[in-house]
Parts: sequence; structure tokens; C-alpha cells
Amino acid sequence: MKTTQRLLIATLAVAIVLPAVVFAAKGDKKKNATPAATFASVDKDGDGFITEAEFLAAEKDKLTVEAAKARFAEMDKNHDGKLTKDEFVGTGEEPKKKKKKKDAN
Repeated sequence: MKTTQRLLIATLAVAIVLPAVVFAAKGDKKKNATPAATFASVDKDGDGFITEAEFLAAEKDKLTVEAAKARFAEMDKNHDGKLTKDEFVGTGEEPKKKKKKKDAN
């Protein structure tokens, strides 16, 4: 009887822990994806551009439709309705200029 109880407890422990481990592993893959791999996964038709529809589909679990459209518009620097790899990888922000320090002469 004790062997049966031990086997049952071990089986339940595996059944509880295994899905959590698999879920965590899937999350790590997405975070560690290269920008090129992420671009390719969003570019569903493989034409080298990400359309607004492709972008909205990719962001549907993360952003509202309005927020995703605003982000797409912000990233689309030349306003042609599609994102190039450079536009997608960039942060959408202009680099900040460093202020020169004045000499205290």
C-alpha cells in the first residue's frame, strides 16, 4: 500500500511541475529571440516587410488594437504602411545627443 501511495504522489508531483517547466521554457525562447528571427516570425508572407495587419496579429496578446496601431505608426518612419527590418529593429526613438561639458577655465 505504501508503494502505491508513493507512486501516486510522485505522479501527481510530475503532473504539477512539468507544465510549469514547459511554460517557462517557452517564455525564455521568445525573450531570447534575435531581432531578425522576431522580424521573420512576424513577416508571415515573407515579403521582407511587416504590414500593419501582420503587426496587429503579432501584438494582439500584448497590446490593444489602438495601442498596436499607434506603435506601428510610430515605428513606420517613412509612413509607407509597412515596416522594414531597420524600422522594426529600431526603438522608434531618435538617439539623444550628449551635452558637451563646459571647461571651467
